[in-house]
Amino acid sequence: MNTIFSKSNQDQETKEGSNLQVKAFIKGDPSPFLNIDYETTKVYELTDYTLRTPLEKMDIFNELLQLEQDCELVILPVKEETTALLQDIPKDEAYEKTASLFNMLSSLKETVERDRTFLIAEGEVCGDLVDKLEGLGFTLKEKTEAELKTIELI
Repeated sequence: MNTIFSKSNQDQETKEGSNLQVKAFIKGDPSPFLNIDYETTKVYELTDYTLRTPLEKMDIFNELLQLEQDCELVILPVKEETTALLQDIPKDEAYEKTASLFNMLSSLKETVERDRTFLIAEGEVCGDLVDKLEGLGFTLKEKTEAELKTIELI
């Protein structure tokens, strides 16, 4: 596991650091979901269906670093069937165009590699976090322990 950002002791004492820890995993790393107490902790898959520019994405990431609640953002590389990507895309006005693109892609390539992002936080702060992240344009879906155990890293 590569920790991209984490709090230092000084940040914890001065409260100037971010409360968000970002962790990226690769194949061979242990699953980040094995040692979670699912009675007190919730895990959400975080998806961004907006068409943000790179600068807009940077601004949103800076907003994430300002979160007041302690939480982790876990990034996992996965390989999936191209058609599986369509299952979670919201059925809005852009869906037909998106579906056409994915159908064309699936005729060329059966599987795709992508990153899946998860938010891990203690249950009592999740309501505020979900509201904040949805306000930033993210789609969140709470995941069960069984769903998380099926994820294989590439």
